[in-house]
Amino acid sequence: MLRIMVRYAAFLRGINVGGTKRVNTADITSMLSVPFNDVKAYGQSGNFVFGTAMEKDDIISAIEHGIERTFGFHAFCIVRTIDELRRAAENYPFPDIPAGQSYIIFMNGPAQHDADDEWSYGDDAAVLSDDVIYLMCEKYHRTKLTNNFFEKELGVICTARNLNTVNAVIGL
Repeated sequence: MLRIMVRYAAFLRGINVGGTKRVNTADITSMLSVPFNDVKAYGQSGNFVFGTAMEKDDIISAIEHGIERTFGFHAFCIVRTIDELRRAAENYPFPDIPAGQSYIIFMNGPAQHDADDEWSYGDDAAVLSDDVIYLMCEKYHRTKLTNNFFEKELGVICTARNLNTVNAVIGL
């Protein structure tokens, strides 16, 4: 079966955040350029766009195994098509919140545990919608509604991106 080249975004969980899993973005881009086409990076924390005719599960496997083989550690990867990213950004449910306080938390699949679909902590709020969680919070590093919280709550791997970052990745 002939597959059409599709543009994807890959978000790596925990790359170059804090003092752990430090890798030069150019080195990851170079590694990704072997199986994928027209690889572009945004920022230093694991945001990549590329073209491929591969299936999503094969993309994730290629990236996760490539990072482990090349850099010696495991990093979870969450992949979306550019169209899926665009829909996620367009459906952000808190329209009056500045983009700098708006986040989309991407999940690696559907929730594995029965849980609420809305959360709040102080002024912070989050809403589950399909395979993303929309979060509004003044300061992500201070909220209790983090990747770790949702990973425990929902039984999935999560990675958060600011809405500005999501829109920049869409534009690559």
